Amino acid sequence: MNITGPAQLPYPASDASSVAAEGIREQLTRLDQNVAEVARGEDSDSLASGSRDRALVEQSEIVRAVRANARSLEASNEAIGTILDIRV
Repeated sequence: MNITGPAQLPYPASDASSVAAEGIREQLTRLDQNVAEVARGEDSDSLASGSRDRALVEQSEIVRAVRANARSLEASNEAIGTILDIRV
């Protein structure tokens, strides 16, 4: 997975939406780097003892952070939708 730029939303985003989308992008970048590090270590002794375990734990943390940001983005989008429904 390669994220080349900031997440783009199809509508003007609230600050909460922007922060959540940026958080998701940052975590996906971390995940790409982490997976690449683990993959390099499979073919050599480049990972010290315990590093693979650390990398797997870090991947779990990344997944939790992406989920939290996704929930924040969803909540922000629902709030925007509610505001739009009320104004229409």
